[in-house]
Amino acid sequence: MDRGIAKLLISQKCKLTKQRKAILEILSQNKKCLTAEEIFMEVKRINPTTCLTTVYRTIELLSSKNMLRKIDFGDNKYRYEINTNSHRHHIICIGCKKMIEIEGCPVSDFEKNVRNQTQFKITGHRLEMYGYCPQCQ
Repeated sequence: MDRGIAKLLISQKCKLTKQRKAILEILSQNKKCLTAEEIFMEVKRINPTTCLTTVYRTIELLSSKNMLRKIDFGDNKYRYEINTNSHRHHIICIGCKKMIEIEGCPVSDFEKNVRNQTQFKITGHRLEMYGYCPQCQ
């Protein structure tokens, strides 16, 4: 992944710093989205001298360069994942914050109808559903 991370940063005209590399590696190895605080805790294990402010600044930079996707679970905490530019939808548990990817695209026909009605060139959409998983019900 080191080469992929380096290429990604170079393509966005960003230097390869320890913090940027660590954050991208942590997110690429995780199956779930992480909050800034969770990312910070993981970075601290790799590089104990890293401070929370640096992690926040780095996350904001990577998000602004479209390398990270910022997701709002509706609890006033953003979570982050690597932006793979892939088409994905999620269902999120309000209780435990578990996030499950929804297979397929349940809104593709709806998108076509909207495009036909509005003549918009639609470049993408996002669907996130919220509820309680079986363990939290």
